[in-house]
Amino acid sequence: MTAVSVLTAANINLRKVMRTLEREGYTAVAHDGVIEVSRDGVVSASPTRLDDLPSDRLDVARRMLGLRPWSGVTCRFDGAVGAAETWTTVVDIARAVAAVVPLAVLDDHAGTTYLIHSKRGLVPPEEFNETHAPSSSTDFLRRLLGNG
Repeated sequence: MTAVSVLTAANINLRKVMRTLEREGYTAVAHDGVIEVSRDGVVSASPTRLDDLPSDRLDVARRMLGLRPWSGVTCRFDGAVGAAETWTTVVDIARAVAAVVPLAVLDDHAGTTYLIHSKRGLVPPEEFNETHAPSSSTDFLRRLLGNG
């Protein structure tokens, strides 16, 4: 079972995330604090325990978010990151989270953290690093969100 975390510095309203996924054609069922999201496979999404994540991964997320993450969703699925049939579902869950919070990142628990855009999906770290500098982070976010 593979796990990835979607992290944010804002509160995640899981009901809104579920409604967003349902509008995209997914079935989302909540039970015992876990959301089972399915269409072509099942992905389990549950609140992330930030204390269980390595501090270096939290530091990368903090750098990308601008604030230390304090909430998140951990997605568990069969297969490999980027290659599993359920990976599309994981990315859509991340996009749904990004649609209900101001900014979110996905940590693949293997050393890569992606910025999440609610429309585009995952923004590769290379693209973020190319355009990110302390003085240009506002410009980057403006371009990413389509306001400039």
